[in-house]
Amino acid sequence: MVYSTLKDGAPARDPNNIATWPLQEQAKRLWEVEGGHCVSSLVHTLAGQFTGDVTMGDDFASLTEQAFELSCPIDDWESAARWAGWKHSEGTITWINPNDFHERHNGSAQELCEANNIEPHQREVYEHWIVSDWLADMLEAHGEKIDKDFSGLTVWARTTTGQAVYADGVIERIAAATYGREG
Repeated sequence: MVYSTLKDGAPARDPNNIATWPLQEQAKRLWEVEGGHCVSSLVHTLAGQFTGDVTMGDDFASLTEQAFELSCPIDDWESAARWAGWKHSEGTITWINPNDFHERHNGSAQELCEANNIEPHQREVYEHWIVSDWLADMLEAHGEKIDKDFSGLTVWARTTTGQAVYADGVIERIAAATYGREG
């Protein structure tokens, strides 16, 4: 079936084929299906009860420790490596020093930074959201902090705020990859 085109020549959105939808609509749909509820106040309240004494061994102490860990900033090794001038080709494990093209590092951004005494950048955690296990795996693959058993919930520690969750770059990248767009 052929669908009409828009004035600019782009194909019109086929309501039955999500691959034809604009990226932001795809991301919104992804979030509607795989996202959940905000549990920021729950995590914040529990994190505030963490005493650091994990020897008590009870469930509440363990849960407060998990909440505390979910609230801590995230080490961002990749942005630290890029800030230090290293370049990384997508789809490879090779990092190249643009000041000396012969200097290369094969491995993770964290390994590169540790080998070159580069401190990680810190990304502040602003919100906490319940997500599906599938979305948690995708977010984790993109360097996001996830707790897959927060008292039976899967919780994402979101490092952005002030906009719809589906407008986050990481959600758009996952939507683009899921629905066959380059992004």
